[in-house]
Amino acid sequence: MQSYSFTDLILFLGVSQGVFLSLSLRLLHNRNKPANKMLSILLLIAALMLFARMSAFRIPEDWVWRFGILIDTVIFLFGPFTYTYVRRLLYRESPDFHLKWWHYMPACLHLLYYFATLTVPLAEFNTLYFSGKLYLMFFIVEGSGLISFIFYWIKTILLVRRYRGEAPDQLSYNQAILRFVLFLLLPLGIFMLLWGISFTTTNFLGKPFPYADYVTMWVSTPAFIYVVGFFSLRQPEIFRIPLPKSPTSKKDRLKPEQIQKLQKRLQYYISEEKVFLMPELTLKELAEKMNTSSNNLSWLLNQVYQASFYDYINRHRIAAFLNKIDRKEHLQHTLLALAMDVGFNSKSTFNKAFKNEKGTTPSAYIKSLNVA
Repeated sequence: MQSYSFTDLILFLGVSQGVFLSLSLRLLHNRNKPANKMLSILLLIAALMLFARMSAFRIPEDWVWRFGILIDTVIFLFGPFTYTYVRRLLYRESPDFHLKWWHYMPACLHLLYYFATLTVPLAEFNTLYFSGKLYLMFFIVEGSGLISFIFYWIKTILLVRRYRGEAPDQLSYNQAILRFVLFLLLPLGIFMLLWGISFTTTNFLGKPFPYADYVTMWVSTPAFIYVVGFFSLRQPEIFRIPLPKSPTSKKDRLKPEQIQKLQKRLQYYISEEKVFLMPELTLKELAEKMNTSSNNLSWLLNQVYQASFYDYINRHRIAAFLNKIDRKEHLQHTLLALAMDVGFNSKSTFNKAFKNEKGTTPSAYIKSLNVA
């Protein structure tokens, strides 16, 4: 009777959860459909990888592990698909973002290699494999797969870095999405490092690395499925910022009379409408209220007020918070409750904005008032 290990159980759960989450993401409404569509494909690929790995170890027929060469093609798809997923998650583009065709050339070449192996009889192929004559090809496949993984991981990190720099000009609050993306990329980076060490020590030093190898990548895939899929099912709609095509040129800058009009409108919506009390206020929403473009409002804030949208709005929230402190409202309510009342959506955003404005923490500031 065939015995099964704990690893088999993990792999089976990974396969079933991958299929389930992939189908569930397709049914979500009012979410980031372009990103979830890509994630759905990633989950199916991961489930296919796990199923192939289970089959290779549990089905004795030779053709099964030979079929595994075909499944190795997905190694060249994970990088491009992961980058596409993160970009669609963070940025709003029309039409939906797609990588150029040449990004998928390594996967196509590997497919051609697989079909070429089918022309070799199974018995002859087994002889070539066990005699070590296919070592060079396996070395090339794993090495190029590792390089592809590293390339798209770095490309994704640079994309996230760019988003962090551009988000303050579009949003008045911090999103948990950045923590999720970094939480996703950090383990992938650690695994990639271990895989690289294993590849180097095994092929160049003749000493296999005991903690990670090519197979580890396949076994660790369920973690990727659970973390990414579970978060995507629970996340609210994420506000994606437009991807800037090019910096604003001088000809787009506002004339003096236009600046005055926009300043008066901005002052009205800040002082009278108190739009900063909206926790998820965006540059686009405020620009629409002011009957102007996002580019014009962004230019006004950066050039005239010397502040990003994030800093400008939170500056008024801090002022409203301090008014509440002057009225002694902190004696009846918590500081977090007061922060939420003036438009902050999280404790971390409030503390960061307050320290940027006052150079100290809210509690320390209030304590200094009591001392005075």
